[in-house]
Amino acid sequence: MAITIRELAEACGADILGNVSHQTIYSAAKFDEAGANQLTFLGGPRYTDKLKTTTASAVLVQKGIQHDVANVGTCLLAVDDPEIAFIICLHRLYPQKTIRGTLSAMAHIDPAAIIGEGTRVDAFVSIGAHTRLGNNCWVKSGCHIGDNVTLGNNCVMHPNVVLYDGVRLENNVILHAGAVIGSDGFGYKFRNGEHVKFPQVGTVVIESNVEIGANTCIDRATLSETRVGEGTKIDNQVHIAHNVQIGARSLLCGQVGIGGSAVIKDHVTLASQCGVTDHVTIGSRAIVFARSGVTKDIEDKDQVMGFPAVNRKEMLHEMAVLRRQAGNQKEFNELVRLLPKLRDSVSDE
Repeated sequence: MAITIRELAEACGADILGNVSHQTIYSAAKFDEAGANQLTFLGGPRYTDKLKTTTASAVLVQKGIQHDVANVGTCLLAVDDPEIAFIICLHRLYPQKTIRGTLSAMAHIDPAAIIGEGTRVDAFVSIGAHTRLGNNCWVKSGCHIGDNVTLGNNCVMHPNVVLYDGVRLENNVILHAGAVIGSDGFGYKFRNGEHVKFPQVGTVVIESNVEIGANTCIDRATLSETRVGEGTKIDNQVHIAHNVQIGARSLLCGQVGIGGSAVIKDHVTLASQCGVTDHVTIGSRAIVFARSGVTKDIEDKDQVMGFPAVNRKEMLHEMAVLRRQAGNQKEFNELVRLLPKLRDSVSDE
């Protein structure tokens, strides 16, 4: 989309500095790759020298930093936060597709379903009985939405998403391709030599402004609800078991696994490939580093790593001690190797 530099500056509240000969921006690019009619941003003050060599038509920079505007052959847009300003500009340069409220003739929509105004349902979608879709939603090809499902307004279901019966999504929820919400929890009791399935009759509730990555699976609760809190973002290939409670604005990175009935409070970060065992609680604003295994409760604001996960500072201290011990072991082995020679030299005297 073509947009003028001045329009971009107005959108992100930028002050225009320097050369404005290139008035139109068509796209955005990384700093080292940006060229004519492209927008980029400067990551920090230590990179300011690169402004003299860039061929980008406009660069977002941080206010308060002195730039040699006379020797910069591009337009500078000075803002408080270049990264956030860049995000704002990206939305202007790459606007989302307009959702037209159409229902494909090749979709199966139960007569008892209710479809909101402006909602689009693409081909090969299946929508069950008594399901309610809010306004301005987009359900893309291949999705299956079961009976008694509720979607709020402005939800987007990318291809091949599956919502089992009774699932509830609030407003502005995005589910990426292959996500499965509401499948049975993994609940069995071993009796008489067999695994007897405990019926999973609860549901899943996804609160507003949640985004869920491709091929992520969230199990329905055994009796009540599995819940994902407002504004939480979940990466690809994450598994959330039955009865899990996730608070607001948390981040779950790729391949995280959370056991049944765990509680993840607000603003928690779980880095890639973390495992959280069942029935533990992770406190607000805690950080669990990559490939850690959480086996017991974690306090608010704590940072943990390793398996079993312990306080990060403690773990780093233990690792430093082990490295020193490894060095001491080498010295000890060298002394042991020299002992025969020392004995021989003593006996000769």
